[in-house]
Amino acid sequence: MRCRHLLCVGLGVLLLWGSGGAWATGSAWAQGMDRVVGTVLAQFEEARALAVDPRGRLYVADAGRSVVGIFEADGTRRDVLGGAGTRPGTFDTPSDIDPTNGQALLVADTYNGRIQRFSAEGQYLESLPVGQTGRRAAGEWTFQDGQGGASVQGDGRPIGVARDDEGAVFVLDSRNRQVWKWSDVGQAQAVVSGRGGRLQDPVALALGPDRRLYVADAGREAVLIYDAVGTFRRRVAGLAPAAVQALAVHRGRLWIVCPHRVLAWDRREGVVAEHTVDLGEPLVDVAAYQDRVYLLTETRLLRRPAW
Repeated sequence: MRCRHLLCVGLGVLLLWGSGGAWATGSAWAQGMDRVVGTVLAQFEEARALAVDPRGRLYVADAGRSVVGIFEADGTRRDVLGGAGTRPGTFDTPSDIDPTNGQALLVADTYNGRIQRFSAEGQYLESLPVGQTGRRAAGEWTFQDGQGGASVQGDGRPIGVARDDEGAVFVLDSRNRQVWKWSDVGQAQAVVSGRGGRLQDPVALALGPDRRLYVADAGREAVLIYDAVGTFRRRVAGLAPAAVQALAVHRGRLWIVCPHRVLAWDRREGVVAEHTVDLGEPLVDVAAYQDRVYLLTETRLLRRPAW
């Protein structure tokens, strides 16, 4: 879900509100104060991604420490995975996570050029090289026992990862400007690439329940929609380019996370809500579970009531 420098000014409407919050539904904008900042649950050095599994367990990729922290819904730390390194089970700048269905965890290990998979108990299982490996354009899932160093590495820079209900894994590779897809039987293909200017500077990835891929592209100043085989469908309508930090899907709607606001976009209705957030530092990512919303900055994880 990661995104870094997609510049924008909002929704074509300049909203000069204070440090509170605002919301809007449909084309009728409404202003309201939201002074509920949230309860701080945890602190980090350089957090980059947040995810929640079906049980409400939280996962945070902390690139500053090269770890993934796992927390209960109340902020109790359950486990810490990784640490800086190249061996299996260690990371170099983890940038995204997907806890899938709660039975496995995928980690985009960016500067090691791979996706790592862990069990629900946090045990390292296998690695997937992203990009060229010296032997082929895209690798297969490979088990390592940690004795032979970092042989499972590609030249790609995975910054986004998502798994669908059929077991396919989608990976956003910022270096090669591609979205890779690995089927449930391990077959790899580049479903979206930079050829012909399709992707110029991709920075974030999300997967919808209908298997539509959402890619934020800073070079094209847009959020683009593709189907699961990589066919371009359209741009996300109703948006002027925004300083997007992440993309997420909640209850069928695309959440577009900007430094100080979150936009909710619906395929049929367009932008249906805008939530302004002032935490004293930019938002990095957002996740929701039941009646709670979790807000992530580079240094803090906060919980607040749902919008």
